[in-house]
Amino acid sequence: PRFVINAQNCVHCKTCDIKDPSQNITWVTPEGGGGPNYPNM
Repeated sequence: PRFVINAQNCVHCKTCDIKDPSQNITWVTPEGGGGPNYPNM
């Protein structure tokens, strides 16, 4: 399967990174790298 993420609709929740147990997604948030920090995950 292929994930297509539209940065225009991104709310910077990082769910797509958390739901990727194989770490196939290299996560970089759009517009400056903001977003939540989940220290226990």
